[in-house]
Amino acid sequence: MIIKKIKKILPGIFAMILFSSAACTKSLSFTKITPKDALELLKGEKKAVLIDVRTEEEYRLIRIPGSILIPDYEIKDKIEKIVPDKNTPIILYCRTGNRSARAAKTLAEMGYTMVFDLGGIVDWPFDTEGDEI
Repeated sequence: MIIKKIKKILPGIFAMILFSSAACTKSLSFTKITPKDALELLKGEKKAVLIDVRTEEEYRLIRIPGSILIPDYEIKDKIEKIVPDKNTPIILYCRTGNRSARAAKTLAEMGYTMVFDLGGIVDWPFDTEGDEI
């Protein structure tokens, strides 16, 4: 009796697992990048776009030179005007890595193919600029 019930619900459970893993795979279509590798990509032949997804106030205080400010809550609305080519390398950062990871997921879901999550500026060992005291 129990075996018959298991056989009956097994295909449904399998389908749910398959659907769940496909959804997870799609959301992970961006790459974590180290500061060293990000710097090399920024200086490389195919110029990457560096995007700071923090607030304007945070950006004003301290930022990575050459970065463009697009707060995470505006990324979906503004990215296509700034980076129309979805094959352009895009490097994202925030303060500690949470907002950049969410923004990277959004860009990947929008079809951007070369999305890199740098994480937080707190881990950036190279030059910065801004009004930080």
